[in-house]
Amino acid sequence: MKKAKIVICAFFLVLLAALTVASMVNPVRESSESENRPLAQMPEFSFDSLFEGSFTKEYEDFVTDQFVWRDAWINIKSRVERIIGKTSSNGVYFGKDGYFIERVTDGDIDKEQLEKNISQLEKFLENISAQIDNKPVISIAPVAAMILEDKLPWLADEYDWDTLFDGLGEKFGDSFVDLRATLRANKDEYIYYRTDHHWTTDGAYLAYCEIIKSFGFEPLSKEEFDRVEVSDAFLGTVIAKLNIKSDTDTIVKYDSEETGKVTLNYNNGASVTDSFYNEDKLLTRDKYAYFLGDNTALIEVETEVDNDRVLVLAKDSYANCMLPMLACHFEKIYVIDLRYFNLGLVSYVKEIGDVTDALVLYNVSGFSSAKELVKLYN
Repeated sequence: MKKAKIVICAFFLVLLAALTVASMVNPVRESSESENRPLAQMPEFSFDSLFEGSFTKEYEDFVTDQFVWRDAWINIKSRVERIIGKTSSNGVYFGKDGYFIERVTDGDIDKEQLEKNISQLEKFLENISAQIDNKPVISIAPVAAMILEDKLPWLADEYDWDTLFDGLGEKFGDSFVDLRATLRANKDEYIYYRTDHHWTTDGAYLAYCEIIKSFGFEPLSKEEFDRVEVSDAFLGTVIAKLNIKSDTDTIVKYDSEETGKVTLNYNNGASVTDSFYNEDKLLTRDKYAYFLGDNTALIEVETEVDNDRVLVLAKDSYANCMLPMLACHFEKIYVIDLRYFNLGLVSYVKEIGDVTDALVLYNVSGFSSAKELVKLYN
């Protein structure tokens, strides 16, 4: 028995050493196609970073991300956990009817950051109101776990998002567009992707109807849009965390002649297009980037709508598939991703001078952890 234990220990020590050496000689990857995200790189060493702990943390992330055969290990871990009856793995619920839903528990929420972000929204409303003609609008998109509760495993330990939404409604009054009711009323429709964290374009349409009414416009009916399926082979960011096989999702777009000819100017002339869509992205893993392409600090959208209404939109990627719908109602839209934008939003609006309306649109999970919202009110 003792000899057997020694053999087993020796085997695992040799295996661990072999994997460590293999990881050291394995080429460092910049990104993971299957996970659709950049991978941690070797941090730069300094004694300051070592003693404050940041080097150790970044090095741990580097080793984890660059571990040899990482994708295969994730696949094995996910399969084993599903076989033994676990309801989630790597931050993802194994949902019903083929849904894989991101898991966020109370322990995952940085309460201090969340309170900061709510305060920053409040300052934004105060400061932007003096720069625009109409009431500013805030809408926080519910994530799939909030709406598709019947798809979650029994006793799923999800964060209490509803309490947060109730508080936002009380704090921001009629400037806050609460999307929960309309999405829950249509939860049996295909309004969230099964393998990705975004809502589908059909889900975005429901949200558009509520948001655009807050600007005083009548939303276009579904029949007034040209609804076109552009891909039936989408595998999103959520399934990528598990690296297991699943059914694919379908991506559709909503177009309308109401916009007339459109021009999209990316980052002050870095590129200019006449379409909301990047067809090349449908040939890649990151098919959701079909909507607007890669993340961009600033896109100036010009339409042939003639009503002197100009919108500034501070957003995350949830807004990307909705933009063609919003564009049916505004002459111009300044689309801003604060993660990459180097100016304060209020100062920028004051500088350009022609903005009449403002919208902040984030998904609630991203909003709760965002660190860039300080740029909203400067």
